Amino acid sequence: MENFLKKIKALKNIRKKRVKKNKNLLLKIDKINETIKIKRKRQRQKTFDIFNTNYLIKILFPIFIVLLFLYFLLLKKKKYKFKKINNYLSFNNTNKSNNINHINNINNINNINNINNINNINNINNINNINNINHINHINNINNINHINHINNINNINNTSFEYYACFTGVARQENKYAKELVDYYIKLGVGKFIFGDDNLPNTEKLSDVLQDYISNGIVDIIEIFGSDTNQIKFGQSVYEKYKTRCEWFLFFDFDEYLEIFFNKNETLTLKQFLSNQKFSKCESKTILFNWLYYTDNELIFYDNRPLLERFTTPNYEDSLMNQFVKCVVRGNLDKIVFYPNASHHVPSKNLTICDSKGDLVNSGRYDLFAIRPPIFDYGYLKHFNTKTAEEYSAKIKRGYIGNIKFDINERVNFFFNHNKFTEEKLKVFENSFNMSFKKPNIR
Repeated sequence: MENFLKKIKALKNIRKKRVKKNKNLLLKIDKINETIKIKRKRQRQKTFDIFNTNYLIKILFPIFIVLLFLYFLLLKKKKYKFKKINNYLSFNNTNKSNNINHINNINNINNINNINNINNINNINNINNINNINHINHINNINNINHINHINNINNINNTSFEYYACFTGVARQENKYAKELVDYYIKLGVGKFIFGDDNLPNTEKLSDVLQDYISNGIVDIIEIFGSDTNQIKFGQSVYEKYKTRCEWFLFFDFDEYLEIFFNKNETLTLKQFLSNQKFSKCESKTILFNWLYYTDNELIFYDNRPLLERFTTPNYEDSLMNQFVKCVVRGNLDKIVFYPNASHHVPSKNLTICDSKGDLVNSGRYDLFAIRPPIFDYGYLKHFNTKTAEEYSAKIKRGYIGNIKFDINERVNFFFNHNKFTEEKLKVFENSFNMSFKKPNIR
């Protein structure tokens, strides 16, 4: 029992010690909290102390004194400047009175000198007038000589007696369906001679088969060119050299191009009425360009016997690409003309004056760029029936270019639908004619 009581006493002592330790800890914690609170209060007071008067006096007052000092310095400088200006003005005023007297004396001397100078100038002017008159007469004589030479050059062309007013030249391959309509149309416009290059493949058709009556009457000349090195450019140049003294104007067009000319709407003119108009006097009657006006397929799919002008009546004014191309009408009896390779057979004439269909001069540094011009339809254009129907265009792809250059079939089918409305029925015509399938084309 005694041992047990001893143990209980020992436990009680331990508890008392622990309670004392805890109290000490609590007191320490309270002290720490109080010190933290005191520090925070001091920090807050410091922030508010900035705006105390003591702080303002210590910092702002010296700044104010410095600014005042600078201000007074500037005032002194300004006063010094004003004094200088006043002194300068007063000095000038005194000088002015002296200068006025001096100037009056000088003016009197100048007046005397001026009188003498005027007399001398009059003498010089008389001599100059005589020299100027002689110089002007000399210039006028030179201008008159140049003008007479210019008129003589034009008269040399005009005075030549041409057999035909206008000649049409072009190359044909499988164009028999359209040849007679073309010749009849241009005869009405005043074309007196047609020179065609027959580039038809052997054992197919001949251009003379449908134009025999015109050949016998001397209206049409046909030159067979298949198998030779002749292309449209060479053919046009050779025809010009051979016929240039017989034809006053040359039309370098194709079988699908019909010239429309007018000065007023619903007016029909001949080539002579149109080309002899004063509108074309600027270009000295050398070369005149006509834009294409592209015509659609009129939603027709197959060929029929009606004339082109009756079947295709819908122009595509929005075809900004194709309507920029031009073809030319060239005056006869000129020096050798040159068709530029980059311009195909569209534009010839190196060193020739060129006008558009309105009679305005065409200015450009490179002649091969004349083949593309902004569309002008005011007085004339070429109706261009290039694609016609899907059936006719597939036949055109098969025959190839003049000179045995073959078409890329996919490219040509895309071309057709870029300029005509797409339908599945038209696409089947191409598929049947070439025995191959085509994807739906990428339409612009």
